[in-house]
Amino acid sequence: MNISRIGGLVAGMLLLGAGTASAQEPITSSPEKVQKICSQRVPRVEQRVKALTDRINGSPETLGSKKWIEQKAADARSAGNTARADVLDARLKLRDAQLVKLSKAAERVAKFKSEHCGSK
Repeated sequence: MNISRIGGLVAGMLLLGAGTASAQEPITSSPEKVQKICSQRVPRVEQRVKALTDRINGSPETLGSKKWIEQKAADARSAGNTARADVLDARLKLRDAQLVKLSKAAERVAKFKSEHCGSK
């Protein structure tokens, strides 16, 4: 079979799969499982998101914080180690991306909590 036939076959299968996927009903959880999620999982996730956000936004003395990384990059530059400073700058950009992910996670947890857990 040549590549164009394989590509056409894959595209056809994807189209058929997309049609059946949209016809499926949403997955629902039992009230007991939702209660367990609300009482155990949601508080742990909220606590973890807060702890990570606090660490990233921490002071220069907090290991792994943005300010700590900025300080280490400045120290590396002043010592003439530009390669290390570049690595730390890249790590700093990752911290910014992590903050975005954490805020989205917090929003999803808050939405779930308001929809399924009541006003707890």
